[in-house]
Amino acid sequence: MESMVIFWAAVMALALFGEIITAELVAVWFIPSSLVSMILAFFNVSIWIQWLVFLALSAVLLVVAFKFLRKLLLKNIGNKKTDTDILIGKLARVEEDIDNAEMQGAVKIDGKIWSARMVDDSESAQKGEFVIVEYISGVKLICRRQK
Repeated sequence: MESMVIFWAAVMALALFGEIITAELVAVWFIPSSLVSMILAFFNVSIWIQWLVFLALSAVLLVVAFKFLRKLLLKNIGNKKTDTDILIGKLARVEEDIDNAEMQGAVKIDGKIWSARMVDDSESAQKGEFVIVEYISGVKLICRRQK
């Protein structure tokens, strides 16, 4: 009994130490699992049951934590705007005539020059005019005339 209590305490200490030095959630699920197994060992429960509880609880905690963290991370990633997303809806000054048929055009926005095209192929914009950025396609800003 006493040796298994010490064993599970050591497992818990190693898991805690591993978690502290890495801080990457590699061993956190072993901490409560080893605590429960240590309690079982204290009450002289069979070693096989201690191991079974340790492994099962560790697996359950791993799966639950993974699903929770994945959902949390995906939720946060989906709401993040990139640096280029902030350009959408802004005014840009035409630096090179925009002509979709000729596959040419450039605008200046936030101090940077971007390749540009118009949303509507029948539209064009002349140097010096202002256009509104509708969306980004690859490395090109797709723009429309200012209303």
